[in-house]
Amino acid sequence: MDLTNKTYIVSGATTYLGREVALELATKNANIILAGLDYSELEDVKATLSDTTGEHEIVLLEQSKEIDWLDVVQKIEDSYESLNGIILVHSIFTDDKTVYNVSFNEFSEVMYEHVWGTYLGIRTLRPLLKIENDAKIINVIEPSFEEVFERNLYYTVTGAIEALTHSTAIELSREDVDVYALSYRPTYKTTEEERANQKAIKKIKAIIDHDKDIPTGETIIIS
Repeated sequence: MDLTNKTYIVSGATTYLGREVALELATKNANIILAGLDYSELEDVKATLSDTTGEHEIVLLEQSKEIDWLDVVQKIEDSYESLNGIILVHSIFTDDKTVYNVSFNEFSEVMYEHVWGTYLGIRTLRPLLKIENDAKIINVIEPSFEEVFERNLYYTVTGAIEALTHSTAIELSREDVDVYALSYRPTYKTTEEERANQKAIKKIKAIIDHDKDIPTGETIIIS
């Protein structure tokens, strides 16, 4: 798979899974736009891509803020001809407590960032996906620790992202843009490295490489 002259944005790029996805695509010669909240951490991620041939950029992004997405649009228009894919890595975690004890503010904050933010991102960046039959939008939900999987907002927000993926896929199928969600079920893995399942990265590569056996709009479960 050669991704020369193709450009992908990876939000949540400072998570372990986000870093691994960005590096994997960069080694295939893609241009990578690294998005996240911490500039120094994004610089560290960019440094891992230094031996690759693509043109890589950093953007600060809080997904629930439209102005941040508009800044991303400006960065892409200034530096690249078009956008080929949007990869949104969701790292969902609240305090270790039951979902019934989550405060309104905590619930709203997590839902805004991952659900409203996903909607904003797709809506704002969609016009940049000019090569429609090549365009991919992929939501990747980073696995939570097994002991908090159903006791915090992870499962609740995951379900909302999956529903948004399904409805967006139906809408954008008319334009030949494919939309996917990759989701984990509980994992007993305890470290970031163990939880960055290589199966997810292989699935992302297969989607980008136009694997027709992977259904668009459906939730792809990574075990």
